[in-house]
Amino acid sequence: MRIRMNSIVTVAAVFAIVAATLLAVGQGAPQAPAGQQPPAGAAGAGAGRGGGGGRGGGGGRGAGANAVPAGPTPRLSNGKPDLSGHWAEPYTNNMAARGAVVDPKTRMAITFPRMGEAFPEAPKDGGGRAKTFDLPYTDLGLKEWLAYDPVKNGDYAGSCLPFGMSRNINSPHGSQFVHSNDSLAMLWEQNTWFTFVPIAPNPMKWPEDLPEAWNGYSTGKWDGDTLVIETKNFNGYTKLDTTGHPHSKDVVMINTFLRTDSQTMQHTVTIHDPKMYTVDWMNVRTWRLKPANDVLMEYSCEENNGGIFDGSITRWKKPTDDELNGK
Repeated sequence: MRIRMNSIVTVAAVFAIVAATLLAVGQGAPQAPAGQQPPAGAAGAGAGRGGGGGRGGGGGRGAGANAVPAGPTPRLSNGKPDLSGHWAEPYTNNMAARGAVVDPKTRMAITFPRMGEAFPEAPKDGGGRAKTFDLPYTDLGLKEWLAYDPVKNGDYAGSCLPFGMSRNINSPHGSQFVHSNDSLAMLWEQNTWFTFVPIAPNPMKWPEDLPEAWNGYSTGKWDGDTLVIETKNFNGYTKLDTTGHPHSKDVVMINTFLRTDSQTMQHTVTIHDPKMYTVDWMNVRTWRLKPANDVLMEYSCEENNGGIFDGSITRWKKPTDDELNGK
């Protein structure tokens, strides 16, 4: 009887393991313990955890090839793709990097007058490079681009102020998406910031008397299996990226997310800002799910901010109303 009971227990345990494995595969296993392919699909992307955040360089947490094939796209109860997961977005410190800027309609590289013109006398950009006519600027946009001088005037990110919607999504430290039928929460490891996105057809409505915001206010809607997020009502203090590309407070950012399998998500961002740019332009990127042992970590900028008052970091001052309006 003792031998029989042991045999029964062993068979039951094996059956439970097989059943759990099949269930995980069938559900797409959004956080399966797979390895991580280096982020791809964005010019200026870095596979590591460093660059722009002081978290160190190298290959990053959990880097390596995927250990198992991707499963099917996980779905919400309403049938739409579930974007939940801890994602490795490509680090994009320069949205205008060579080959990165495309037409939103054709997704072909755009050209524009004065493209590539150099400005060697202008202050260096946020990456220490000489500036060029690298985006389709208006006169005001070019003025703002050439005037940006993080060494002389400081940069709000160096003062640990909110990065803004665009620069948060461009950061190298990972984003946790928490998704339901009616909303999406984006939790950024970068400085432990977040944003909330109500999703149609029955979204929470933002109050009309809210002040303008660093991240703006977002709303989402579905276009087939693609989630389209529109963000506006910015305070105008932020830049699009670490390099310092400008935007006005009236910019409208359109981010789209299409999850293609359990480990991969296609992302686009379109900038609509007639005050700064003569035409709309887009970046296209690929996000990949991080392995299960790579979790969202607490990030505190304030711990290393002693230099802001002792002269090693130039203290940033917010723009005046006249400066925000291009006067």
